Amino acid sequence: MESSGLKRRLTLVTVFTLITGAMVGMAWAVLPNILFGYAGPAILVSMLIAAIFSIFIGLCYAELCAAMPFAGGEYHYTKAAMGKFASFITGWFLVIAYSAMIPGEVIILSKIIAMLISGIPKWVIGIILALVFGGINILGIRFSAVVQLFCTTLLFLGMAIFIFGGLGDIHWENFTPFFEGNVPGMLMMVPIGMLAFMGFDIVPQAAEEIKSPIEKVVYLIPLSIVVVCLFYAGAFFTAAANMHPAAIAKSTAEVPLIEIAEIFLGKSGTVIMLIAGIMGLITTMNAFMIGASRLMFGMAREAVLPGALAKIHSKYGTPFVAIIIITFFGILGAVFQKLFLVFQIASSAVLIAFILVIISLFVLRKKKPEMKRPYKVHFYPVIPIIALIGSTLAFLFSLIAFETWVHWAIFVGATVVGLLYYVISIRKKEITDTVKV
Repeated sequence: MESSGLKRRLTLVTVFTLITGAMVGMAWAVLPNILFGYAGPAILVSMLIAAIFSIFIGLCYAELCAAMPFAGGEYHYTKAAMGKFASFITGWFLVIAYSAMIPGEVIILSKIIAMLISGIPKWVIGIILALVFGGINILGIRFSAVVQLFCTTLLFLGMAIFIFGGLGDIHWENFTPFFEGNVPGMLMMVPIGMLAFMGFDIVPQAAEEIKSPIEKVVYLIPLSIVVVCLFYAGAFFTAAANMHPAAIAKSTAEVPLIEIAEIFLGKSGTVIMLIAGIMGLITTMNAFMIGASRLMFGMAREAVLPGALAKIHSKYGTPFVAIIIITFFGILGAVFQKLFLVFQIASSAVLIAFILVIISLFVLRKKKPEMKRPYKVHFYPVIPIIALIGSTLAFLFSLIAFETWVHWAIFVGATVVGLLYYVISIRKKEITDTVKV
């Protein structure tokens, strides 16, 4: 493949912080009332199931990413396996997922900043934040990676203080009954849990900017999921250990975990939670801005998306037009402020991409057995089969969880727009192969 213009500046450390920072925003602190409301203390099981499925999916990604380390990742995997239509659908739904995640994080961060600075409307704060993060990403991957490393460190430090600070007085009775009446909600929260581990797919998007050997980088995918799962489980366990899940579910606070942190950390708990949360929001927005723009770049340079999205900034070496588009989505989130809705849409969209990627793994094992694979999934085909079953079930549960016609209208509308775009603009077009598989 000819030089894409992207610069290789990511190390193993910065890739790890990019992945884990992408996974852990502030939803863990903002949405516990909704999560416990659905699943009760069984939310811990939801997260465990989601982590196991995500690890198996991540291992499938690792094999394909090692074999095809190109920006646009999933788009190339599905194209090599199943052709133009499957690759377009995969890329389209990933664009939807990323486009939903960015405004979701803008909504949360604008709420937090509004708590600290009174008198400024949340939508104004959100617009400013979207513009700031768009600017940071245009300035280059190295600058973005430094920001990511610093903020991820503070994020996990704050989470650790919350987790261990609340283990001094555990109320075990808060965990009983554990499953009674919670099993349906527990299953419905698995797709949301899998969305919480969305971030390992940043690796294939940024593959052309990683200077470490890709066969080493892919091991960070399962490692990051395990580490993040421990932090999620720890945070939810500590929350339930100090306040009954039913009480958490009834919370109307902007950040329910702040109320819980104050029980055992006092007023300093508010400060710690806000700092950790803000850091988490910064890392997630930063990572998904990188992932979304590189996905658009990878598809645009093959003429699947408008060519302007493939333009690289002459000075900073970043796909600046794609970054501007993603920034616009963040601005939309700041204006409309529908948090759980956008996360549900993102969950369903990313699961479609996961399903198609796993199917591609099976197809390529049979279609191209000679393909160079620096990493291969162990216990094939068991792990990919479990990953496929988990992704499919999670997708079905994600649709069941749609609460209003608005959810369906947005999801179905985005799907129809994508299909129409394909039929009108892509179906008869000769796709430019910029990478050799």
